[in-house]
Amino acid sequence: MSSEHIVEKIEGGVQFLRLNRPEKKNAITLDMYQMLGDFLHAGEVNREVKVTLIYGQGEDFTAGNDINEFISIAQFPDKMTSTLAFLQILTSYKKPLIAAVEGRAVGIGATMLLHCDLVVAAREAVLKFPFVQLGLVPEAASSHLLPRLIGHQHAFEVLVLGEEVTGLEALDYKLVNKVCESGEAVELAAQLAEKVSALPREAVELSKDLLKYRGQDDVQMALMREARIFKDRLKSREAHAAFSAFLSRSKV
Repeated sequence: MSSEHIVEKIEGGVQFLRLNRPEKKNAITLDMYQMLGDFLHAGEVNREVKVTLIYGQGEDFTAGNDINEFISIAQFPDKMTSTLAFLQILTSYKKPLIAAVEGRAVGIGATMLLHCDLVVAAREAVLKFPFVQLGLVPEAASSHLLPRLIGHQHAFEVLVLGEEVTGLEALDYKLVNKVCESGEAVELAAQLAEKVSALPREAVELSKDLLKYRGQDDVQMALMREARIFKDRLKSREAHAAFSAFLSRSKV
């Protein structure tokens, strides 16, 4: 099962999910959120799948949310349902989740990494959390998780100032497990996925549950609080001005 912009392959116990919109830097649409959520749900119940690996086609992991979709959600808030459904399965996914990051990982492309169990990034990869610049607020429980990983001051710098984080800096921050040369992230992540897949399935899933159990309620509460504020901010003057400015620049 695959779609035009999300391609799935299951091989050797590994579910590969490829973001396949390289002409738009793999910017994620509402339909793509729906498909990603569906694939994760399917992977979670499929006994053949032991681990899931997410990566992007082409030079970038993902440029984040498609800005045009933000504008659409602001007019029709119920459209945000598919995004929230994806975030909920992402944050509670029972099987190991691995990401391979090349190029830019922006917005949701950066925040989803906080929920992965293993992350491989190219040295020249760039993580960026541009929510405040767009008149929005952090999402995917990043306002809860990032300060606990890197401290309040660094989290403020990254989430509020929107300072970019390189692959090497992400390694220092312990946001990724390994860095590699450009073009090698998927191969290295696949090797890690193979190692995980070779381990006893139930022991792996129970261990992940034990590792995440203590903070899971806090993550879900943060996710929903962020989503409520995020939805309101999409209708704000600041957000509309930021979207208009972004779209104007993209047409130049």
